[in-house]
Amino acid sequence: MERNGETEEKMKQRICSIFDIIIRSSPRLRFSVSPSLILIIALFAHVLLTGSVCAEVLERIVAIVNDDVILLSEYREAIEIAKKSGSSISEETILDEMINRRLLLNEAKKFWIGVPGIRHKAGMDDSAVISEYIDRRIKAFIHIPYEDIESYYITNRKLFAGKEFYDVRDEIEDYLIKEKLSIRLREYIEELRKNSYIRIQY
Repeated sequence: MERNGETEEKMKQRICSIFDIIIRSSPRLRFSVSPSLILIIALFAHVLLTGSVCAEVLERIVAIVNDDVILLSEYREAIEIAKKSGSSISEETILDEMINRRLLLNEAKKFWIGVPGIRHKAGMDDSAVISEYIDRRIKAFIHIPYEDIESYYITNRKLFAGKEFYDVRDEIEDYLIKEKLSIRLREYIEELRKNSYIRIQY
């Protein structure tokens, strides 16, 4: 493990050297180093060494997704966000969703590069990039036949509190599009995962 380019072993050697210099810098000090000074040096060494361990653990890789990685710090942050939102989603599912998101983001970036004349707006965050990609790559190709909209209205007439079909037609169409989009997106992600290198390493 490393911290600022130094290995733990080198750090130990440096601390020992500092201690040795203090002891040897004066014959008088050799016999007059106070216990409190020794304690301070020991605490200083502990902070440096444990700090390097914490830094290494915090940035450990928990998943490899093609040429990208998901760090332990990112994973822990996602878990905390889920807990604060009151979600009961499992930690395994959270990591799974992070992998799916990373796959979609990478595909979105390739899409913007590969389509001449189309560039996503500067400053868009990852969620917006993914959302716009899904709209263009999947949602744009979903068509709900008029008969399906009408059939849904007839089957679920009670849900619309006596409203006429033409009053709720757009609402029904939006609902059916979202439903079909969810199915197609799930299928698309499954296909991406089949053709990707994914390695989880807790």
